[in-house]
Amino acid sequence: MGDKKLSVVTDIRNRIPAAPSQGTSSSGEPEDALPKRGRGRPRHGKAVARDLSRDQEILKIAAEVLYKKGFAGAKLNDIAAAAGIAKGSLYHYFSSKEEIYERLIKNVRGTLDFEAEVKGRAPAAQRLEHLLRTRLATTVEYPLEVGLLARELVHLEGPAGDWARQDPKNYFNAVRQIILQGQKEEAFRAVDPDAIASTIVGILANVPAWYRLGGRIPPDALVDEVTSFIMNGLLKKPKK
Repeated sequence: MGDKKLSVVTDIRNRIPAAPSQGTSSSGEPEDALPKRGRGRPRHGKAVARDLSRDQEILKIAAEVLYKKGFAGAKLNDIAAAAGIAKGSLYHYFSSKEEIYERLIKNVRGTLDFEAEVKGRAPAAQRLEHLLRTRLATTVEYPLEVGLLARELVHLEGPAGDWARQDPKNYFNAVRQIILQGQKEEAFRAVDPDAIASTIVGILANVPAWYRLGGRIPPDALVDEVTSFIMNGLLKKPKK
């Protein structure tokens, strides 16, 4: 199972999903031999944003199941039940649990070019704010997916796991270097760059543990609040 999970996750763009080889219809015929029907909305299950496409709607439900039970513990039956459809109907959208996982993590990988952020020509304060807002915006849009990356992908061996383990380090290094640049520009207070960079990474890493879309705080408001909190703690106060 581990090898299978690794191979499909690390080859997201090139793999052609295989048709399911097990499962039968109510008539006794293999489900993969039946003609595909039109895609209908989930009939029951937990309601999610209805402006999403049907497969995206099921993906949101699958993210909750995978986040609660873990990749190894969650079954296709669990996802189908939560979406209010039969397991066989799930194959109209996804060929396997691995494909679902691939789709979930695809939207949250590689959203920042850390080297470009560090070497940018804009003032350090502006670049740090952009770094914070970009990471926060991705996290509040895909909190469960980001949580899955941190909890599941980091344990994989190979390129996907290497990326998941290296990304927080790259983010820390970028934040630290920009803090140092901001201090040279006399825009930031004389704080310890290692301590503050670690604190910032920790704050952002904890967001998926408690934030959910549709909660008390709207996504844009949360991005503004957290960004302002961090930036106000770093910026030098104007002299009176």
